[in-house]
Amino acid sequence: MTNNNDPTTQPLPDAVAEAIDPDDEKRSLPDRRRQPTSPWGAFPPAGRRMRNRRAEEHRLPYFVDRYTAMMFTVVLMLVLASIVDAVLTIRLIEAGGSEINPLMGLLLDYGTFPFLLGKYVLTVVGLPLLIIFKNHYLFGTRFRVGYLIPALVVLYAVLISYQLILIYNYSVSAA
Repeated sequence: MTNNNDPTTQPLPDAVAEAIDPDDEKRSLPDRRRQPTSPWGAFPPAGRRMRNRRAEEHRLPYFVDRYTAMMFTVVLMLVLASIVDAVLTIRLIEAGGSEINPLMGLLLDYGTFPFLLGKYVLTVVGLPLLIIFKNHYLFGTRFRVGYLIPALVVLYAVLISYQLILIYNYSVSAA
């Protein structure tokens, strides 16, 4: 039994069929949606994509063209925390502490400026990759790469707190 009132079973009017004829393609450029967004698409200033638009795509990894102000803030906090860590490390070494990290210890042997520069470069060099791949899942889990950035800020906050406690203990024991 067929329903003659069902619009999905009715043929399209000729004017509509001509308007959606795939052979009558008017595009001059290929359809950009056929290719995934390139990781380098994050750098042009005119991008508009900040997240997946469809709910069914949410669990899939994707790249974006623009980033939120919150992501910028967290990245800035991470860079600043790294610089504060470096300054507090120098302060601790002056108070009688030692650097545990062998690479940072080697940079300290060259002086304060190479140590600060090395610490900054090692922090900043990996950030673009973390930012570009922030919407990709780690090892098939529900943990996105972008979650690492705030986690690193929290770890730096714990480290800086520990360093401040050590500086306080050095100053109390020296007095």
